[in-house]
Amino acid sequence: MTGLLKNGPALALIGAVLGFSPASAHEFWIEPENYAVDSGDQIRADIRIGQDFTGDAFPFIPARFRSFSQHDAQGVDPVAGNIGELPALTAMARADGLTLFTYVSSERRITFQAWEKFQEYLDYEGIKNIPERHQARGLPRDRIREVYFRCAKSLVNVGPEVSGEDRATGMPIELVAKGNPATLKPGEPIQFQLLWQGEPLADTQVALFHKPADGTEADRITTRTDGDGLVAFTLATPGAFMAAAVHMTEPEPEQDADWQSHWATLTFAVE
Repeated sequence: MTGLLKNGPALALIGAVLGFSPASAHEFWIEPENYAVDSGDQIRADIRIGQDFTGDAFPFIPARFRSFSQHDAQGVDPVAGNIGELPALTAMARADGLTLFTYVSSERRITFQAWEKFQEYLDYEGIKNIPERHQARGLPRDRIREVYFRCAKSLVNVGPEVSGEDRATGMPIELVAKGNPATLKPGEPIQFQLLWQGEPLADTQVALFHKPADGTEADRITTRTDGDGLVAFTLATPGAFMAAAVHMTEPEPEQDADWQSHWATLTFAVE
């Protein structure tokens, strides 16, 4: 444990971010300082929690994740760090080509005190049929208990040439870009596949956030996956992008909750 935890402001920050939930922050993502780095450079990235691709940095806290990994041509290894460190991710660019970073959170919980707040959340994330299923299961319309998991991925290109492709890494829910987004130019389409437990997830909303290179406010567009879990968007201008999706299921009996959700994000950049 580093001396950072002895610092009052750091403790306050950790206390604040631990309070974030789906009700107060719709997205959780990995945001690199640079989406392209030279061979042998350090890769630094924040874990962020917020909304509309804007949020607060979340420190390195091992108790909050099940896995935090670096994937490259040298293999798959855990991301190392000290409790409370910001940025949460500091790693060596070990191999030329596309490096993937993945984060699977530990189980978190939220209770919605009123149905209206739960419904607002469902509407924003495009989650269908839950109200009908909620009623059919005879669940209460207040104090709605949910357990949730975050599955975040980010793509960083290493070396003088863009090479390598995104791929599935085995997270419970995962967005996979077709090819390498860094090879695309503004105006070209990009396709993603949404996977749930390794299989395509149909009829699920995917949102694409775009943060323009000039620093202006991010925008958001949505569509739904087809029968093969695929969606396509056109990348209008350069900048940073985040694709996001949420899948809700009935929980396991031992979870003592009404619903379970898994959240996927994928961040990348286009020049």
